[in-house]
Amino acid sequence: MNLPLLFARRYLFAKRSTNAINIITAISITVIAVVTAAMVVVLSTLNGISELVDTIYSPFDQDLTITPAEGKTFDRKTLDLEAVRSMPEVRNTSWVIEENVLLRSGEQRRVATMKGVEDQYLAMSNMARYLYAGEATFQGLTGPAALLGIGLKMELGVPLDDGVFHALDISAPVRGRKLSTYQRRAFETMSMAVRGVFTMNLDFDSKYVLVPLDVASEILHYDSVVSALEIELTSKERMDQVAEMIRTRLGPTFVVKTRYQKNALMYRTNATEKAFTFAVLSFIGLIGAFNIIASLTMMMIEKRRDMGTITAMGATPGMVRRIFFNEGVLIVVVGIVIGLLVGLGICLAQQRFGFVQLSDSVVEAYPVHVMGTDLLLIAGMVLAIGLVAAWVPLRALSKRFLESAKTST
Repeated sequence: MNLPLLFARRYLFAKRSTNAINIITAISITVIAVVTAAMVVVLSTLNGISELVDTIYSPFDQDLTITPAEGKTFDRKTLDLEAVRSMPEVRNTSWVIEENVLLRSGEQRRVATMKGVEDQYLAMSNMARYLYAGEATFQGLTGPAALLGIGLKMELGVPLDDGVFHALDISAPVRGRKLSTYQRRAFETMSMAVRGVFTMNLDFDSKYVLVPLDVASEILHYDSVVSALEIELTSKERMDQVAEMIRTRLGPTFVVKTRYQKNALMYRTNATEKAFTFAVLSFIGLIGAFNIIASLTMMMIEKRRDMGTITAMGATPGMVRRIFFNEGVLIVVVGIVIGLLVGLGICLAQQRFGFVQLSDSVVEAYPVHVMGTDLLLIAGMVLAIGLVAAWVPLRALSKRFLESAKTST
């Protein structure tokens, strides 16, 4: 039988002669619970915001992107596509051509970024989810069609494909042709209907036009030249490992980046914000843990006679210290359990009912995502803070009160 733990459990739940001790103990548990619950809610909210930012600001970025180590383009024949696609971790791939072009509809003109992709790219990027109007397809009523950001559509006044008009003209300079020499022939122009309109975020909506890969290749006179190969993986968790495997296969000629490496600043900012928030909440928990010191001190004062009695019965000073240390541990553990349950309850309620609304936003309610690793980290940090708060003052206090207990006995 663990006598120190037995004594500690009885002291925690037993009625005391001084009501102030009960109040201080309850405050200690409440502080630990509140800090724990706050950590769960705040970190889960930051996780939700990070996921929302990732969804909104990186919809075009696939899990892996292969680009040339030098220059902007490369010949697709120089990359062994079958070797990449044969990997069990690779679900789908698409060649990509990306270049700035001039869009024109009637008298309206706008510089935009043309992204030429293969048909399967629309499924890879979940384009149907972001569609505002029309259809997520490159097949128009009379031929190949484009998908346009809603910002570009509004600026250019382009109608959706009705089978009659080819309202959108896409122009790009032909490589090797100088404007002063070739004048109009320095540009290649193709007219296309707009089959669908997407909306992702303000930047992409006013920047991108998606077209079939062969159309982009024809406009730019690229033949078999592309800008990148984008890859969708079967498992997002193995992104870094698969990227390293592909780097080894392709050699130094190509650069392989994960979606997180392509947007390193954004993800680093989110991670830094989460770490800073966790540190601030941990510091608040450290301050609140001083209630444990007060609770243990008051309890040791009240239990001086008990300490003298059990010491006379043969208990060592170490055993007495373990009794009150276990008391502090129980206070912390009870506070952590209550805090985790409260925090999870708040998060689940927000996910289910969306009590906290986001007006004029892309989502109706504040996003929340609970991660198991966060719960373990929170429980470990709060427990460590509580253990320090319980142990640091215990040696000096127990020595002092043991001496007074012996005297009174």
